[in-house]
Amino acid sequence: MIHDTTPACVTYGQSVAAITYYGIGGHAEYFAEPRSWAELLECLQWAQSRKLPIAVFGSGSNSLLADGPFSGIVITLSKLTNAYWETADTLFAESGVSNTEIAEICLDAGRSGAAWMYRMPGQLGATVRMNARCYGGEISQIAEQIFTIDVRGRLRIHSGKDVFYGYKKTLLMDEPEIVVAVRLRLPETAERNVLLNMMQTCEADRHRKHHFDFPSCGSTFKNNYSVGRPSGQVFDECGLKGARLGRSEVSQFHANFVWNLGGTTAKDMLGLAAYMRERAMSLQHADLELEVQPIGLFDQKTFADCALDRLGPSLKKDKSHWVGLLWHPDGGTQPEKETGYPRLLMQSPFQHYFRKPNLGQPDVQVRLLQLMSLSDANQNPDRPFLRWETIRMKTEREDQDWSLHFPLKPPSAPDFLDHLWTFSVSELFIAHGSAGSGEYFEFEMTPEGHWVALAFDAPRQRKTAHMTPAKDLWPVLEMTLEPDRFGTDLPFSLLRPLIHENELRVQACLSLGGEDWFLAPHWSPSGSEECWDTQHKPDVKPDFHQPRRFWRIALD
Repeated sequence: MIHDTTPACVTYGQSVAAITYYGIGGHAEYFAEPRSWAELLECLQWAQSRKLPIAVFGSGSNSLLADGPFSGIVITLSKLTNAYWETADTLFAESGVSNTEIAEICLDAGRSGAAWMYRMPGQLGATVRMNARCYGGEISQIAEQIFTIDVRGRLRIHSGKDVFYGYKKTLLMDEPEIVVAVRLRLPETAERNVLLNMMQTCEADRHRKHHFDFPSCGSTFKNNYSVGRPSGQVFDECGLKGARLGRSEVSQFHANFVWNLGGTTAKDMLGLAAYMRERAMSLQHADLELEVQPIGLFDQKTFADCALDRLGPSLKKDKSHWVGLLWHPDGGTQPEKETGYPRLLMQSPFQHYFRKPNLGQPDVQVRLLQLMSLSDANQNPDRPFLRWETIRMKTEREDQDWSLHFPLKPPSAPDFLDHLWTFSVSELFIAHGSAGSGEYFEFEMTPEGHWVALAFDAPRQRKTAHMTPAKDLWPVLEMTLEPDRFGTDLPFSLLRPLIHENELRVQACLSLGGEDWFLAPHWSPSGSEECWDTQHKPDVKPDFHQPRRFWRIALD
């Protein structure tokens, strides 16, 4: 599919050195700062339609873009900064929230578990991707769920236990997925003075070690625990403090820090790193691996001397290598082609429409599955094609049933029920793949199996035949009713009129009663009507009927 319009968040020509914490890197042909998951998806699809290499990072505190022009798009997640307490102990935070901000949010709420993150450079997305740790804390200890978008534009939810493999090792370091948000579980409380003291202790230690004298990426190399001592100590024993190459220097206070003294290059920084690695191996028999993440095209010598092959997928080009990319049109960094069905199209958390604190539903999610290929569906149009499921996740917190999530139950037995939206329901909107068409369907269900469906020509304008909802207007839908999930399978014949260039637009919602309205995926907070603000428009009602804002899913 071709996406002709350049996304609004994309600009042409940007010095990466001018905008990143480390202050190193060449110019990117295209640069993007998406403000929402939808804008990020738009960037990914646009770049792939133009066969542009894609690189992604946060603040650039642990990323190192090559010096030469980057003939592709660099996407930074720094504008994804929403964070709020879904429950008293569950913090939802997007990937662009800084580590220091996480610590400060927890300080204000009196929640322990994140004080160690104070003044740690970088943002939450990269912290999760690398399973960062310091001062006795590790992000794997508090990250309960991780939300990602892969290069195909598919939202996914990973549990922490499936992501974190160990020290500086995660699933996400080898998969072409972008961390867009995290749910942090922080059940323990602490007095403010206790948390503040720990935060100040962490900050004081960083100042004592002169972490902030000049820009650095923090630890340049990972620790190798088989060596028996930290990498900084190994380099100190090698006499490397103060070693310089160009404007790059090994810190005289911490031998695993490489400073940018001002105007250094990626070539000099990695040249110095290669020298450090060689000295550690020859003098201390210590085989060390980079923690900093180089991005771009690097010559064969740098690739070999810095062992860049250990940092994830790479792609050889003549005598150079592409490394650190999310995607490249020539392969190497592309995911393996999926085989078999059902196939995941979208798995998303529900977020409160206004992101109002303490009204979250962190145990409920939505999932869409494609049940057969488009070619098979065209041959068998009456067979189930799309599966919609509302799922209640099993957690250690409590053994809940659906009644705690869907409190307003219809009085009648489960069946097609007009005015179902006056009770607690899960909703799915499916719109025409083209943003220019206003057509869409709305399906609603309860956990017990009550359901209703409507068809629209435009927002809130029902098709003539659907002015009064009627069961016989819809083909037979196959219902799923289980203790931990409910939903329905939709036939291809129903959806075919809405498919445009192998795309649909979808939106999942919960309408539970009271002030409980939820979106999955959530829309961008671009106006006061979408952000909870008790001083501005507190009585605004949610509007789910906005097909142009529905999530785009690609069908195979």
